[in-house]
Order: sequence, then C-alpha cells, then structure tokens
Amino acid sequence: MKFLMIALIGLAPIAIPFVILGLLERRYPAGPLKSARGWIFNIKVSLLYLAVPTLLGGLMAALILKVRGINRGGLINLDFARTGFWSEAAAVLIFLLIWDFFYYWWHRAQHEVKALWALHKLHHLDETLGVSSQMRVHWLEEIGRIPFIFIPMALIFNLPMHAGIIAVVLTAWTAFIHANLRLGLGRMSRVIAGPQVHRIHHSNLPRHFDQNYAALFPFYDVIFRTYYHPAADEYPPTGIAGEPDLRTVSQAFVLPFPAWLAAFRNRLDSADEVNTPAA
Repeated sequence: MKFLMIALIGLAPIAIPFVILGLLERRYPAGPLKSARGWIFNIKVSLLYLAVPTLLGGLMAALILKVRGINRGGLINLDFARTGFWSEAAAVLIFLLIWDFFYYWWHRAQHEVKALWALHKLHHLDETLGVSSQMRVHWLEEIGRIPFIFIPMALIFNLPMHAGIIAVVLTAWTAFIHANLRLGLGRMSRVIAGPQVHRIHHSNLPRHFDQNYAALFPFYDVIFRTYYHPAADEYPPTGIAGEPDLRTVSQAFVLPFPAWLAAFRNRLDSADEVNTPAA
C-alpha cells in the first residue's frame, strides 16, 4: 500500500496536467479530438518510454555525476547562493534556458539525421496531436538525450540543481505545448512556447516542415532561423502525410529497427559495388 501511494504521488505531475488539459481540449480544440483508442495507445507508449528512466535512472544519474567530477562540476560556474523564492526561481530558469539550448540541437538533429528521424518519427505520426502525445516517444530517445544534452551540460556548466522542480516544470510545460488547444500567444510566441507554435512543428503541411524545434524558448528558433510564426487562426493538421499512424505498441517498440537495418544493408551493398573489380 505504501509503495502504491509513493507511485501515485510520483505520477501526479504527469497525471494532473493530462486531466486538466484533456478536459480543456474538449472545450477549445484546435483540431480533431483523439479517440479513446488513441488515448489508450499513447498512454501505453508513454509508459514504455517512462520505463527507461525508471529502470536506468540510477545509472544515468551516476554517469552524469561522474562526468561532473571530471572537471570539478563544469567549466562555467552558474551555481550561486539561493536565499529566497526569487533566487530559487532564477536558478530554475537558468537551468531551463541552458537545457532548452541543448534540446533544440538534439531535436533539430532528430529531424535532419535520417537515423535519428527513424527513432523520432513515432512522435510525429500522431494524426490527432494532443496532451497524450507529450510522451508518445520511442523508448530509446531518453537514452539518446544523455550524450546530446545531459553530458554536454554537465561538462560545460556547474548548474544549480532542483531536479524535482525542474522535472515538474518540464513535464507540465511539454504537456501544455502538445495540447490540442486553440490557443496562441501572439507576439510572445517568439519568447515562450505554446500549443499553436508547437502544433506548427507537428504540421503535415510542407511549408511548416523543420520549424519550431525549441520546447520552452522559441527565441532559439528565431536566432538559428528555424522559427515560423503562425497566423492568428493557423492550426494545421498533424501527422506525417502519406504515412498512417501505428496501431499497436509492438509496432512502436520496433519502429526504427527496420529503417536502420535497411540503411545498414544499403551501405554494405554500396561498399560491395565499390570493391567489386570491373569485368
């Protein structure tokens, strides 16, 4: 019973935004509502994704701490004495600003590198984007974030750590930006991510491809020229044109492997053609 209570408390930061935003989606939808079957599928895939940090969380944390110890906590010290609410809030903001910079480049690589796209496309196949799409992510992605995001952050920066608060903020905010809500933030969309700007990222219309990568701060997209500012009533359809969504969790589990195998075979065939002497 005690273990169940701990588990429920741990899931609360995920469950509460799901419930609140799920209800708001039904009142102010930006696109088609997800069916009960779609919700169940996304929740199953999300639980599979969450199993990785749950099972490997200790190992991942130990690795990051080991990296931090290599250069005594980081080349740039951004940790500072915190004595009140505003200094604590500033510490969280600093962490999130740096995290989103590295996330921007990891996310962009997932779209521009074929091998990573084969992994990431599970997230984009969702034809009815909504709050349940938030962690509809392949289980290998969390492992990929370690060398692309967390290890570089640990090597370069000594950051103030508020793991619990940061986890809650990231979970709630990424749920918010994936919500199927007719909600734009106007000019603030260049500074703070919202549902409309992130829906552009999931659009299946060619004019929206490879735009709006940042999860929290779209000014990174502005700086690196990948920002698309939506019109006031621009809420495009989502998914991947010409590719139907998956139907089973087993399909989601193995999704990238056939593409990786095909790419490996093509490389072997190309090498054989180069090495085959002319007749």
